[in-house]
Amino acid sequence: MKLSRSLAERIANEMMKVIPYNINVMDEKGIIIGSGESKRIGTFHTGALKAIHSGQINEVYEAGGGMKPGVNEPIVMDGRVIGVVGITGHPDEVRPFSKLLKVTVVLLIEQEAQNKKNQDEKQRKGKFYQELSYRKVAYDQDFLERAKDYGLDLTRKCEAVLVHADFGAREFQHFTQEYPHHWSLENDKTVFYITDTLKIREILAKLADFKAVVRVGVGQAEELGAHSLEQAVLAMETGAKICPSRMINRYIDLKFLIHLSHEDRKELGALYNVLYQNGDKLGLLETLQVYIAENGDHNAAVKRLNIHRNTLNYRLNRIKQLTGKDPRSLIELFELLCALMWREQPSII
Repeated sequence: MKLSRSLAERIANEMMKVIPYNINVMDEKGIIIGSGESKRIGTFHTGALKAIHSGQINEVYEAGGGMKPGVNEPIVMDGRVIGVVGITGHPDEVRPFSKLLKVTVVLLIEQEAQNKKNQDEKQRKGKFYQELSYRKVAYDQDFLERAKDYGLDLTRKCEAVLVHADFGAREFQHFTQEYPHHWSLENDKTVFYITDTLKIREILAKLADFKAVVRVGVGQAEELGAHSLEQAVLAMETGAKICPSRMINRYIDLKFLIHLSHEDRKELGALYNVLYQNGDKLGLLETLQVYIAENGDHNAAVKRLNIHRNTLNYRLNRIKQLTGKDPRSLIELFELLCALMWREQPSII
């Protein structure tokens, strides 16, 4: 364990707010690394060196040899002197403060060591879940053991739940503690890894009640978490394109659409641009998405869009005029759906 300069400066500054004497903090070589007298930082402290060599308190009663009267207490951690804390003043006056100071310093050092340990563990955990999110080769025993240390059983299939939400919301604080196997991606997206299939329904039910959730993508249970995450990403992206109002998007429900291949894919994708450039002000994109979501039911679409039936007919006709595809035709509606799916969008990961 090593006494850092930042901690030494914090000790000196904070303790001098309650102790009416100057305080110096020296490293294991006797160099002052924290002091109420900033000009002394970086200078050598003879009294501190004596305390280091003897392992005992060094008291100085008279000024001389570059020293001032005061008490210098060695800081011992794990049986080793890692530094010295000194308080300037006549030893008979400052001795009681010195004892209090030493105890406080030891507690602060232990706290910083624990904080560093926690931070290191947080980084290791983040690295593990990052690797889990991208690893596409079979897990070796070491990786399985690391997962086990975090309470994740990767000998079972893993299911990814990708959540796009405001995770700063209070409702998520307890949620992330309850389901700790998660990793944050970009743009307010976090993936949760679940190996207990019974928990999936529970998790999705809770997410459905959260106002801060924008959209959820759910992958299938796979041997590799990265494969399930890829599916969750595709489910979220596809769901956003064809039914923006739907919160929960399951890969298994959208699998057929996701894996469609078509020789005119670019041409169909261009249909979206036509609607976006020429019909967005008329609400044509929203109308098409709602019309698809309501399975072509005119009454349901009119109610959901809160428009007159004639307005819906006008918009459907306008879509046909712009794209050459009639939404009332099942096959052509399917082509329009593909246009929504295949439009260019930034990747989530």
